[in-house]
Amino acid sequence: MLLSDLPYDIEFFYNLYVIFIEELLLYFKNFALYISLWLCIYVLVSFVVYRRYARRPQTKSRGDLGAKRVLVVIAHPDDECMFFGPTIFRLCEQGADVHVLCLSNGNYEGKGRLRRKELWDACNELGVPDENICLIMDDRLQDNPKIHWPIRVLAKLIHYHIESMDIDTLVTFDQRGVSGHANHIALFHAIGYMFMKKLVPQKCTVYTLDTVNMFRKYIGFLDLPLSFLLSSKRFHFLRWTESRRIVRAMKRHRSQMVWFRYLYVFFSRYMIINTLRRIRIGSRQKT
Repeated sequence: MLLSDLPYDIEFFYNLYVIFIEELLLYFKNFALYISLWLCIYVLVSFVVYRRYARRPQTKSRGDLGAKRVLVVIAHPDDECMFFGPTIFRLCEQGADVHVLCLSNGNYEGKGRLRRKELWDACNELGVPDENICLIMDDRLQDNPKIHWPIRVLAKLIHYHIESMDIDTLVTFDQRGVSGHANHIALFHAIGYMFMKKLVPQKCTVYTLDTVNMFRKYIGFLDLPLSFLLSSKRFHFLRWTESRRIVRAMKRHRSQMVWFRYLYVFFSRYMIINTLRRIRIGSRQKT
């Protein structure tokens, strides 16, 4: 290469570089506009779905599970509000006899006695009477994400309450436990063990609460269209005025209301939306 050719080559590659950068910026600009347009459309659809669904008259059949006596099985005090609030509220409103079985007192931070009282206060706010609340105190079931709860012990406890209370509908966590907490997941495995050992009565229908990804978990009512499209028909949704009842119940857990819990209450879809899947007894297949 001649020395006289060097400036021309540099200018050529420089122009090529400028064109590449301009094209790249234009691509990202168009991409951002495209995404923004779709986001605006999605938000608009969410508002439309919310308005149409919220305007429906209150009926006994909305989100009905056909349940008369329901047992909601949770791992810790505050699970009933943080995750199952819409289901408990709606079932109580529909006249179902709702029972809450909590498998630990939430003593991870040494506040077990206080959290026990908070559980009763929160359940009362949701519509569950005192006599329908049961909290298990068992040294083998400690509130700790690093402790694996014995499945057979859980299955025995759940089976006893199903039989003694003549339960026809059971609701608990799915295999991912919503938050991935080991104690939540253990409840699902206990139900699986009960199916395997044929300990679930034929008349008892079992539902698990859908776990959604992190994005969907924290977009509140904007998850409505996705919940309708991706989830089963067992759907509980609360209007804004109704969801305030869940917020009030959650605030009864004063010992747990640290700053990030306020963010959860404000953004989480589980404060207004629950989607449930049925586990069939014969095949153990979810629907």
